[in-house]
Amino acid sequence: MADSSCLLEWHPYAKDRTMGLNHQLASLSCALAEAHHLGRTLVLPPSMCLFGLHTERWSGSDAPGGRCVPMGDLFDLELLSRLVPVVLGPIENRTSPQQLRGAVDVRRGLKSAEVASQHPCARAPVVRRRVDNFWFTMCSKRIADSDSIMGALHAALGSPPSAKRPLNVLLRSGLFYSQRIKRAVRAVQRSIGGEYYSVHVRRSDKLTACDVRQQQAEQRSRGQLDYVEPPKDVKVVGECKVRDQLTRPEGLRHALSLWFPEQSRVYIGSTERPDFFAPLRSSFRLYFAEDFGRALANVSNNYELYAVETLLFFGSSGTVETLGYAASWVQDACFPAARLRAESRPGRRAAR
Repeated sequence: MADSSCLLEWHPYAKDRTMGLNHQLASLSCALAEAHHLGRTLVLPPSMCLFGLHTERWSGSDAPGGRCVPMGDLFDLELLSRLVPVVLGPIENRTSPQQLRGAVDVRRGLKSAEVASQHPCARAPVVRRRVDNFWFTMCSKRIADSDSIMGALHAALGSPPSAKRPLNVLLRSGLFYSQRIKRAVRAVQRSIGGEYYSVHVRRSDKLTACDVRQQQAEQRSRGQLDYVEPPKDVKVVGECKVRDQLTRPEGLRHALSLWFPEQSRVYIGSTERPDFFAPLRSSFRLYFAEDFGRALANVSNNYELYAVETLLFFGSSGTVETLGYAASWVQDACFPAARLRAESRPGRRAAR
């Protein structure tokens, strides 16, 4: 068990701080992994801020980073601390000035095992690691150890020794979302009233990348106006058209009919408004966050909504991602139930 007086701080968090929630969860998961390996208490940033593009659907500020969410609103810090103790920063509130002056700054590139051997808690109560890139890259580059925390989590879940140990998925698994978020999910599931499927339709930023005028409009809204080079490569232009066509209702209807029975209950998560999907209602019984005002009354921002929808996706009988690269992280993040789900639906094709 970590010593509460033996602290680890990663800094600065500025580069990750206003990225998307999935990005920030990966970065924080990596820092938690090293804290677990070192047997230290991690000093977490007190809040995470919403990137402007991620405030469009639910309430929040339009300015990038204009709406910050306390960590305790998103995560069950008490439950998380059973695996790896955490406290909220700033670090100045968690240690004495004398200890802070004696804090050890970890040399760049020093691996977790080397930090443990060179800076034990008895000699270095406070260790600080400076990360100039995105935090999750420390685990991707195998500088920070993520194996031990996943091993401990699998042991707590009763997973077999052969269970995979994917990188940077601890918080993306949804296991440690706050109890308030989990209650909202259960309320939505009760309202749906039975077996349901889920679909994540991502269009906004993926289509913005293809639309020069929309990019320029967004830059003007931020007080910026850089020249945006229109896509000229035939392959890129063609891919943009395909993205648009396949994520429109008719394209979605064709794809979903391959996996979901007619008139199935389908929960859709998307930055598009519900009326965009109206043509699908003749084939499926559709549900959106907007249908559950009472259950989601305490969900005050888009990151909390993302957390709710992640758990709804994981709890569905089948889930579809509109972008292939996203499917792999969903499978990795859903690791606690992946084997169970595969075995509980024999004979049914996996929705991918």
